[in-house]
Amino acid sequence: MNDELAGCRACGSSADAEHLYRKNGYAILRCRACGLVFASPHPSRAELGRIYSESFFQVGEKFAGQSRSPGTLNAERRARWLREQRGVTAGRWLDIGCATGDFMMAARPYVMQVSGIEMSSYAADQARARGPLDVTTGDVLDVSLGAEPFDVVTMWDVVEHVTDPLATLRRASDALRDGGVLALSTGDIESVAARVMGRFWHLMIPPRHLYFFSPSTIASLLDRAGFDAVSVSKPGKRVPLDFAVWKAATLITPKAGPVALRLSAAAHLGRLAPFVNLGDIMTVLARKRSSAATSPRGEGVAQPPAPASRS
Repeated sequence: MNDELAGCRACGSSADAEHLYRKNGYAILRCRACGLVFASPHPSRAELGRIYSESFFQVGEKFAGQSRSPGTLNAERRARWLREQRGVTAGRWLDIGCATGDFMMAARPYVMQVSGIEMSSYAADQARARGPLDVTTGDVLDVSLGAEPFDVVTMWDVVEHVTDPLATLRRASDALRDGGVLALSTGDIESVAARVMGRFWHLMIPPRHLYFFSPSTIASLLDRAGFDAVSVSKPGKRVPLDFAVWKAATLITPKAGPVALRLSAAAHLGRLAPFVNLGDIMTVLARKRSSAATSPRGEGVAQPPAPASRS
């Protein structure tokens, strides 16, 4: 692991963070300046490689990639919703953290070109085998994005995993044309479910999740990265029961995960995927500000008014 974080990577504050509790051996801290909650310390690159190895994508039916699987149905719903949003064009889309390609496959009927970036070589290979799809293997902070800007960038269940969310969002901004759209999803630590469950919240799973956002902290990060937040909604999604059982077991102890998967497979729970909405996962839509007005609000650059929320 890397050493304890010296400051908040979102706002840059070096003030001591408030210690909330410990989970899986990690300190869960809240920045006293901006309110962002994060795990500390962060895994090293080698540790991240082990975390997102082949086994990460073989937990139940979540990444099955089969027609009408829960992941495919969720991706299709997201693609249809996104294409209907104001300002979203059928040009060039980029899916950061594309995993095994569910969203890329779902987006293909709606766009002229869809590309993906995935740090896991196993998942990237699985995605390419489905299309073939245009997938680059690597960290979005390191790979080339090319010279031609994208019209849409998506980050589904990604920003909570990265070690530097502000840098990642700025990289997404770099990839977009002025006025281009960013769509992302992540947990809401200020939701009722998160507040009630505390350290046992199903998304409180360091080191897989390193940051825990609220509507205000994700909006602040987007502002600093050059975006205007357009809307925040909580639409819910289908969850395969084998994955839900595995996650519940690992919240108690990580060692229970393999046993839960074996029992789930024996009971064929992966065939069942009810629609679930605990109100604790946000879908955020944002628009890149023009290059002449990319400084965060309040830092001396006049900004146009943000579009009204459409959620």
